[in-house]
Amino acid sequence: MSGAEPRASCKGLYRRLEILPVLCQYILSLMLFIIDNPNNFQTVSQVHELRTRSNYELFIPNTNVTPVVLKYIIFSEQYFKP
Repeated sequence: MSGAEPRASCKGLYRRLEILPVLCQYILSLMLFIIDNPNNFQTVSQVHELRTRSNYELFIPNTNVTPVVLKYIIFSEQYFKP
């Protein structure tokens, strides 16, 4: 289609043809989803009463780690310790 060699890098072709790589397309689709559905997400100011410079950032809740997962995290830290 574009006359490129079979083993040539696609980086220049992506720029010339104005194609986003897969990871960039994924990030763009997530950002557009957040912009289109703001009611599905909370900001820091909606969760906490303190006024900080991150009031308008999205709130990311901490998740609880189950004891089984915690056991593997501790094991990996002990096993791979330098």
